[in-house]
Amino acid sequence: MSPSPWLHAIVKAVHSGDQVTLVAPAALGAPPGPEKTLTLASIVAPRLARRNDASSRDEAFAKASRESLRAALIGRKVTFRVEYKIDSIDREFGVVFDEKGVNASAMQVKRGLCKVRVGGGERASNAEELEALERQAQAEQVGMWSKDPAVLAKANAIKVSHEMKAEDVLSAVKMRPTPGVVEHVLNGGTVKLTLTGDGAIHDQSVVVSIGGISVPAIGRKGAKNEDGTEQGPEPFALEARHFTEMALLHRDVRVILEGLDRRGNFIGSILPADINDTAFVNVAEGLCRMGLAQVHEASAAALIGGAGKLRAAEKIAKDQQLCLWRGYVPPVPSIRTVTMTNFEAHVIEIISGDCISVAPTSGPDMSERRINLSSIRAPRLANPRDEKAMHEPWAVEAKEFLISRLVGRTVSVSMDYVRKIGEGTNERTLHFATVKLPGTSDEAQNVAEMLLIRGLASCIHHRSEEERAADYDGLVAAAKRGIENKKGMHNKNKEPAVHRMNDFSVSSQKAKTFLPFLQRAGKCSAIVDFVAAGHKVRVSIPKEGAVISFCLAGVRCPRRDEPYAAQALEFTRTRILQRTVEIVVDSVDKTGIFLGTLFANEGRLNLGEELLRAGLGSLHPAFPVERVQGGRALAEIEAAAKEVKAGLWKDWTPPVQVEETREDEPTGELVRVDVTECVAGGRFFVQKLDGCKIEEVTSKLADLYGDVDTSKAFDGVFEPKVGDAVAAKFTGDDKWSRAIVASKRIGDKPVRVFYCDYGNTEELPFKRLRPLKDAGLTLNALPPMANFCALSSVKIPRIDSDYGYAAASRVGELLSGRLFHARIDARDRFPTSKPWESDAAPAFTLALFPSAVAAPEESVACDLLRSGLARVDRRPRVRDRAELDAMRDAQESARRAREGMWQYGDVDSDSDADH
Repeated sequence: MSPSPWLHAIVKAVHSGDQVTLVAPAALGAPPGPEKTLTLASIVAPRLARRNDASSRDEAFAKASRESLRAALIGRKVTFRVEYKIDSIDREFGVVFDEKGVNASAMQVKRGLCKVRVGGGERASNAEELEALERQAQAEQVGMWSKDPAVLAKANAIKVSHEMKAEDVLSAVKMRPTPGVVEHVLNGGTVKLTLTGDGAIHDQSVVVSIGGISVPAIGRKGAKNEDGTEQGPEPFALEARHFTEMALLHRDVRVILEGLDRRGNFIGSILPADINDTAFVNVAEGLCRMGLAQVHEASAAALIGGAGKLRAAEKIAKDQQLCLWRGYVPPVPSIRTVTMTNFEAHVIEIISGDCISVAPTSGPDMSERRINLSSIRAPRLANPRDEKAMHEPWAVEAKEFLISRLVGRTVSVSMDYVRKIGEGTNERTLHFATVKLPGTSDEAQNVAEMLLIRGLASCIHHRSEEERAADYDGLVAAAKRGIENKKGMHNKNKEPAVHRMNDFSVSSQKAKTFLPFLQRAGKCSAIVDFVAAGHKVRVSIPKEGAVISFCLAGVRCPRRDEPYAAQALEFTRTRILQRTVEIVVDSVDKTGIFLGTLFANEGRLNLGEELLRAGLGSLHPAFPVERVQGGRALAEIEAAAKEVKAGLWKDWTPPVQVEETREDEPTGELVRVDVTECVAGGRFFVQKLDGCKIEEVTSKLADLYGDVDTSKAFDGVFEPKVGDAVAAKFTGDDKWSRAIVASKRIGDKPVRVFYCDYGNTEELPFKRLRPLKDAGLTLNALPPMANFCALSSVKIPRIDSDYGYAAASRVGELLSGRLFHARIDARDRFPTSKPWESDAAPAFTLALFPSAVAAPEESVACDLLRSGLARVDRRPRVRDRAELDAMRDAQESARRAREGMWQYGDVDSDSDADH
C-alpha cells in the first residue's frame, strides 16, 4: 500500500519500545476521538514479558527501550503517517515525529534500544537512514550494542520481586508521596500502578481507587443482566475512563496511599511527578467538573486536603447539568424555613456535647432556642429519669468542655440546615448550625472543630445530597487530627472516666444526714446543673461528689403559670445556669431541699437580693427577718422594689400603715373594722374598712369566672399545692372568692381551702377551684384582706377547756357580722402564713369598741369579763388607767356574782385559760 497522508495525534499509550497508541486531538473531557495502534516501521524493540504469564521474562533492554520511547512521546502531540500494513497480523506500521521534528524510530535506533528489521517485505521510507544509525550505535557501543560486562549484566539480570501484602505496602508508604507509573486504567476512578520507589516496594504493582469520587462502572466481562442480556458499561463510563487514560495512562506520577477499601484495593490521591508541572490534570476534580463522577463521601473523608475542591467542581457540573447531572433539580435548602440565618447570640445552657441553648442578642426574635452543632455527633448523655442508664464514654467530658468555653459567652451562629426526626406526635424539628467563638486573634474558633480535635465528638459522614456544615471539610480535617493524635475517644489505651454523683435530693432523710457537712463547710463551691424556678436550683458539689436541691432562704419567686414566673426563671438561668457559684446552707426543709444563700460572679452577685431588687421575688411571709443574718437587708430591698413598683409589684398598693412599735407598747391607732369570722379561743378575722378593696375583688372575680361551669374540672394543667392562691366558689352564696389551698389534694376527695379575704375555711370539690388569671389578684399584688386578730389584755378559755364552748359562743354573738372601732395594741412582727391552723398566732391584738367615742366599760373585752367568760391578763397591754380599771371592775363583778368560770370561786391556774 502507498503511505497515508501526514496526520496529527496525541500519544495516549506506549506499549513497548516500538509501539504506541495514538488518539485524535480533542478537548479534555470531550467524547473520545478515533484511536490507532501504530508500530514503528522497520525497527524491532526487545520484547517485554507477556502479561499474566509468570514464565515469560523481559528481553534484555526491553524496559529501557520502552522507557525511552515513553519519556519522549507519552501525552505529546505528534505527526505521523502509516507506511504500510501487514494484513496477516492486522498491524499497521508507520513513522512518528514529535513536536520538535525528531523521528521516534531514528531516536530509538541511535540510542541502541531498537534494531533495524532485516529481510524482505515492506520497509520504511527512511530504512537506509535507520541502518546508518544502527551502524553508528554499534560503533559507539551504546544500548544493546554495549560491550561493558556491567551494563550487559544489569540488562540481562532477572529481577525477582516478591509481592507484598497490601497492609505491608500501606504501612511502608502510607501518607507519603511515592513515585510510580500508571500501567493501566481500569475505569475512570481506578488505575493500576507500578511503584518505582526505593526498597521493598520497588516494582510492586498496586490497584488504586482515586479517593473522593465514584464513577460509572465499566461492567464485568461476560456478566449478564437480570434479563440475560450482556452487561454493558453504565452511561458515561467509557467517557470517564477515556478522560483518566488521557490524563494518567503511562505517566510518571506520585501516589499517596491513604487506606484500603473492602476489596483490599488502595484508596489514594494521584499527584504529578513534578510539583511544578502546571499541565498536570487532577483527575478527581476534572471528572467531577465534567459531570463524569460524583463525590464519594466515605473516601472523601480520608483525603488529606479535604473534599472542598471536589464538591466545588461537582457543583459546577450540577449547575450546568453535565453528563451524569442531566435533568438534575437541586433540592430546596431546608434553611429557607428559618427566619434568622446568621446572628450573634448569648449562650444560656449546654444541653449536651453537640447541643446548646442560645438567645440572640438582637433581631426580630430574641427568644431562647436550641441549636445543634452541624455534622458532628457527641457521645450521648443518659436519660436523667432512668436511674439505670449510663452515659456513653466521654459524654460528660464533651459537655463540660463546652460549659467551660461557651456558657455566658457571645458566639456567632450560622444556620446550616433543618431536619425533622421522629414520627407523628414524636416528630421534632432540629436546627443545625455552625457556631464560632471569638478568639484572641481575628479568626473565630469553630466550636465543632474544637470538639473533634480533642476527640470529644465524631464527624458525621453525610450522603451525597445531604445538607451539611458550611465548613464540612474543616470538620473532617479536625476529626483526622483527633484520630491521629489519639485524643479522647480515640485513645484506646486510656479508659474513660466513670462519673458517679451521690444524689441527696432523693429523700429528706438522706438530705438531713448531709446537712452537718455543708453547715461546717461554710461557703461551698458548686455548679448549677438545673434551674427549676427563679429561687430553686439543682447543684452539684464536685468536692463532695454530691448533688442537692437548693432553695434561696426566705425568697420566693412566682410559681409556674403565675405572672412573672417565666421572667424570674429566665433571670436566674441567664446568670447562674452551669456556672460555678458559692452556696451557704442554713437548713434543710421537710422535703429534703436545702435552704440558704447563693453567690455568683465570685461573690459579687447575691441571687436572692437581685431577684428582690428586680421585683421577681418576694420574701416568704414566715421568713424571720430579724432573726436571720442579712434578713433586714432583704426586707429593705423588697420594700424598695415595692416603692418603684418593679416586676410583680406593678399593681401593688400600700396596705394601711400601722406604726411599728414594740410588742409590749400599745400604738393607740384607731381603725374601723368589720368582723368577718370568729374561731375558737376568742380569735377572729376582721377586714379594715378604710381602703378595703373587697368589692373590687368580688366584682373582678365575678367577671372572670361568672360563666365557668363548675360541674366540670378545669380544662388544662392545674395542680395547686398547699399555700397556692386560687379562685374558689364558696358554697354559702355560690360566689367566687380568693382562697389559699390548705390541704393536699388526694384523688377525688374535697380540698380544704382558706378564704383569705374573709377568714373562713371550707372543704370544696376540686371542680370548684380555678387558677387565678389576673395578675392584680395575686397575693403579692393584693395581700389578703382578712386580718387574724385576738382581743388584747384578756385571757379566753380554749374551746376544749371548761367554759371554752360558752366563751366561743359569746364571742360569736358579740362580734359576728358587726362593725367596730378597733384600737391596735400590738402586732406580731413575724405573722403566720397559715392562719387556718389551730395553733396559729394572731397577727394583731385589738381592743374593740362599738363607736369611736364609746366609754372604756363599753368595750367587747369588758362585756366578756362581766359574763365570766374571760379574765384580765396578768400583764395587760392597756396603758389607759381608766380602761384597765373598767376591765378589772368587770372581772370583779363577775367574780362576786359567780358568773361563768367564777361559779366555784377563784381560778387557781392560768393553764386552762391560755389562748
